[in-house]
Amino acid sequence: MRKATAPSRVIAVAGALAVLAAGCSQNGTGGPSVDVTGDFDWKRFDGTALSVYIPDTGQAEVLNSRLSEFEDLTGIEVEIETADVTSYRQNLPVRLTARADDFDVMATFPEVDGPQFSANGWYVPLDQYIEHESVTAPDYDIDDFGEGVRNAMTVDDETVTVLWEMQTDLVYYRKDLLREAGLDVPETFEEWEAAAAQIHDPSADMYGFALRGIPYQTTTPYSSFLYAHCGAWVEDGQAAINSPEAVDAYETYGRWGSEYGPPGITGFDWPVPSQQFAQGKVFAFLDVNLFVGDLEDPAESTVAGDIGYAPVPAGECGRAPFIGGWGYAINPFAQQADAAWYFIQWATSAEINLEMKLDGWPSPRTSAWDSEEFQANDPTPEFTEVVIESTELANAQMNPPVAPGVQAREIAGYVIHRSLEGLSRSELQEIADQQAEELQELIDAAP
Repeated sequence: MRKATAPSRVIAVAGALAVLAAGCSQNGTGGPSVDVTGDFDWKRFDGTALSVYIPDTGQAEVLNSRLSEFEDLTGIEVEIETADVTSYRQNLPVRLTARADDFDVMATFPEVDGPQFSANGWYVPLDQYIEHESVTAPDYDIDDFGEGVRNAMTVDDETVTVLWEMQTDLVYYRKDLLREAGLDVPETFEEWEAAAAQIHDPSADMYGFALRGIPYQTTTPYSSFLYAHCGAWVEDGQAAINSPEAVDAYETYGRWGSEYGPPGITGFDWPVPSQQFAQGKVFAFLDVNLFVGDLEDPAESTVAGDIGYAPVPAGECGRAPFIGGWGYAINPFAQQADAAWYFIQWATSAEINLEMKLDGWPSPRTSAWDSEEFQANDPTPEFTEVVIESTELANAQMNPPVAPGVQAREIAGYVIHRSLEGLSRSELQEIADQQAEELQELIDAAP
């Protein structure tokens, strides 16, 4: 893979300008610059160079291993630049604010980025590509992404990304410990708490329940508590993180962590609950569906083979899992937006998705889950069943739908973080009122 040189970009831009001169619309938000009346041609952008900027959540290895196939198929040279998730989230808005055009494909997580990116014009709507057969491969099949996944790919009713993963949340638990306690698999928050209390035994280095503790990270698992307790982040344009329902959810989350959680839980980053579980120190934890591969690997986990999977607990308003994930998007300042769409559809094709699914990745395509190859070799059919059920039930927003998303998560997450200190309801209410005022300032500042 060779980095795009300035001359190659000049030639590509000149080609695009020639198309524009022929009367076609501009690329980016103005629509594809290519002629959309012909047959689909994978070689349409032969000789183009693309730069892809994404966080490495585990998918980059598959991409890099097969990138030569894309280059042979299309004649497009690709350089992939990766960063850890935290650095990526910090750097991407800075580069977009500067209208950087040194990358064509970027990654976005609409649950976090959506309000800010949409308001700033940082998305290229993808429906304009998807709807034209001449620029979308005939076997691409956008309907293979289920309804919930397609909803997660939209902001303001426009498709802005195509997901490479499908995240939802669930409960991981120890089957052997539950069996020894003589308990059935819990269904409700009350039942899970009772089970955690019975199994919790710090003297034996065994803790009942693990959860995230860092403010920014807590909103993801907390969302299933919030919505099941009939709460919401925002209602009718007003911050609702201090509502009685939200405080009910804080109390539950905080009690689970402060009374039954491992030491240091207030500082737990997102991978830590799964790590504690893998070390045999925790009965159960609630988090996203990204850990099953490592947890079921005996080389990585002391509890492999003893793990059960269950939907998030039911509350007064039922179960409330979310659905979302990282996906590919087009940089609106890119010089090669049309060619970028070719990369996105290849990287999210049924073939690539199936390979990632067989490698343990939570594919957003229904065909990957339904494939005979996967079903015949599914190492965790119980996990698969729970994930599919959860995505069908999904109705929670895993983060406040407020821009900027990172700041909104910090504001709401601070209350969740403090709940893990075992504060009283009145103390939580006071903190929630303060944070709701801050969240409302963000809401009111939105354009």
